[in-house]
Amino acid sequence: MISLAYWGIIVGLCVLLLGLAFGFRKKFKQKENFILKIVVLVLAGVFAIRFLWADDALSSIFYVTTGTPLESPFLTVVGALLLWFSYAGLVSIILYPFFKRSWLLHFIKFWALPIYLLILGFLIPVFLLTEGHQAFNGFNLRLMFFSIEIAIALSISVYLFITNGLFKTTKKDWIKFAMLFVPVVLSAMPTSIPQNLFGFGNVVEEVKDFSPYHRVLLYIGVIIPFLMYFLLRKRDKQFIRSFLLQVTLCTMISFSREYSFASFLNPTSWPLHLCNTAMYLVPLCLIFKLNKLFYFTLFINVFGAFLAMAMPNYTAEFIFRQRVVAFWVNHYIAFFMPIVIISLGLYERPKLKQFIHSMIGFAMYFALVLVINAWFSNYGTCDFFFINSDFIATKLGKWAEKIRDIVWVLNIGDLKFVFYPLYQFLFFLVYCLLGLAIWFVYEQFFTIADAHKDMYEKKKKIKLDQLALLSQLNGRSIEEPMELENKDKLIIKDLCKRYGNSEVYAVKNANMEVYAGEIFGFLGPNGAGKSTIIKSIVGIHPITSGQILVCGYDAEKQSVMAKQQIGFVPDHYALYEKLTGREYINYIADLYEVSLEDRNARIEKYINLFELQGAFDNQMKTYSHGMKQKIAIMAALVHNPKIWILDEPLTGLDPNSIYQVKECMKNHAKEGNIVFFSSHIIDVVERICDRITIIKKGEIQTSITIKELEEKNVQLEDFYLEVINGTSDLASLNKDEVQDENQQAKDVENIEQSQQVQQTGTEEQKQETTENQQKTVKKSNIFAKIFKKHDKK
Repeated sequence: MISLAYWGIIVGLCVLLLGLAFGFRKKFKQKENFILKIVVLVLAGVFAIRFLWADDALSSIFYVTTGTPLESPFLTVVGALLLWFSYAGLVSIILYPFFKRSWLLHFIKFWALPIYLLILGFLIPVFLLTEGHQAFNGFNLRLMFFSIEIAIALSISVYLFITNGLFKTTKKDWIKFAMLFVPVVLSAMPTSIPQNLFGFGNVVEEVKDFSPYHRVLLYIGVIIPFLMYFLLRKRDKQFIRSFLLQVTLCTMISFSREYSFASFLNPTSWPLHLCNTAMYLVPLCLIFKLNKLFYFTLFINVFGAFLAMAMPNYTAEFIFRQRVVAFWVNHYIAFFMPIVIISLGLYERPKLKQFIHSMIGFAMYFALVLVINAWFSNYGTCDFFFINSDFIATKLGKWAEKIRDIVWVLNIGDLKFVFYPLYQFLFFLVYCLLGLAIWFVYEQFFTIADAHKDMYEKKKKIKLDQLALLSQLNGRSIEEPMELENKDKLIIKDLCKRYGNSEVYAVKNANMEVYAGEIFGFLGPNGAGKSTIIKSIVGIHPITSGQILVCGYDAEKQSVMAKQQIGFVPDHYALYEKLTGREYINYIADLYEVSLEDRNARIEKYINLFELQGAFDNQMKTYSHGMKQKIAIMAALVHNPKIWILDEPLTGLDPNSIYQVKECMKNHAKEGNIVFFSSHIIDVVERICDRITIIKKGEIQTSITIKELEEKNVQLEDFYLEVINGTSDLASLNKDEVQDENQQAKDVENIEQSQQVQQTGTEEQKQETTENQQKTVKKSNIFAKIFKKHDKK
């Protein structure tokens, strides 16, 4: 009859809650999720009261048959499994309104709901495994709370099942559910389950020589974080946070099985051991984003857990005994969870400030347990963090035991406070130093994680670029230029480049166009961004944003085809110096798939031009700097590139070689190719370049033809210095206007368009074209002012 009362509470409350939910759903539709949050918080409170009321009878069962209040081993197994599985379902129900993740919804629909329905069917064995033989001796207040808990959880599960498409689930949803099923359910396992189902198992000894059992347990602690990282690395931050919260809350519940309201009356049983605190700090950090507490766990708990796993504080124990299982569950979470959290980017990587905060927190914790240990040792054994006993000292040797023999006793009334000042001070100091040392270990893990993340991001970007390329080519071959109309140009559009996590742009919003047949000069002071732009063009540096078109090929999406159009002479070349000049040039020609006939003709041409006949078949390590520079130039020209890029190519060359290189540049441009030339030798740039662009602090300042300067009798050197020093009127121009190399042509086009708009456009369009004309005139006036100024000089 009493069991019928509990069923009545559950069914009646379910009917009431579901009736209210569906009856007022339309009226409170906009506040549905808020109301759901309130309900799950009530559920969490009811569960906490029921859970901490007293120990479950399940904790005293051994090997299904011993200590069970049920006569049937089958019902014992079923009841134990349902209690276990209900924890995973309960946590997913509580988390869902706060995260609204699809995986939580599917877990509720296809795990929590069936489990709670089974609990309703097996209510008597479940209640007996909770309260034992006295479960049905009279009305039990704890079981009433349990009934309310089941009713609320069941009602929410049914409500979500009905309102979210019933069985509407895709194949992808099932795969996601299957992937997360094992870690979610395992994390919720009560620590008594192994001994309930399998007995105590074999004996594990205190660690002296790292027995096979101990090594396996340590390996598990190292493997799990890697598995979790690879499982979650592709997910968004909210998914990661919700999943890790599910795992940490489940393990916290499992670990807290040893505690009850009665145990809190005894301070010596509080969870103040360092690793015990991690079971509660980690979920709190995930819920509330408590930075200082998190870095405390990262620097203090992780290292403490590692030491505890290496030196477990049990002697001869059975491997499946609840105490041993709880020990390893606790220390696994304390050890790897903070590392997983920070590796997946939920918290920033620690800096000196965070380390200092963690040490301050550790000092406060250390002082607290010192006092509590000394105080409550008057009433029994109290040894939080093992700083009040010789547990650590005996493992370190006789020297540590002798240091611990130095004792300081403080008497306050009838209480005696015993401290070990030197031993405890050294304990604290060494732990802080080891916490600092582990920081360097973290950095190695971070480096590995970064490398893996970069590789993943690059692969992801390559796939996206390939899809975008195929879309833009619209059925054309991937070997064709993306933009056919620009196949004779080098175009840079809104190029931005930042290095690493720096907030400073090395290059910002750079725009330029270089045309076939041009020798283009690229000027700027050291550190202005010249080499950054050049290395972005040739594919050495990835770009942050923007686009580079090399003869119509996108330098990122069609990198191989773009590089085939380029010959590059870097400012700091690197040659395979054990090869001869001929072997090296043939090697480069092979990379560019140059035919034997063409390469031989070009090699012969450049050998004669650069006067390398006597040295070309010698190893390059015997060459002078100037000869190596000539080899670098030959390597850039052996495939007859459409774009020849030279970054400070004349450094170290003799006057005759400089003349030869300049002639090569002129001839290459005359053949309809582009020569992109960066140099600090302004006289050379002025004599051979058709057009120049000046860059300063990563931003394009101006672009102008040499002919324009000559017509106004302006020296390039004077013009360059005025632009760089900010004394030129040109420096006051709007950067967005002067960065466009084709601005003059665009001005003409804009004037033609404005004339048409003035005849046929709306009043708003007419106003806009009038403003554009005024800007164009203003710019022309500024150019005229600059040239007039130089004419006067």
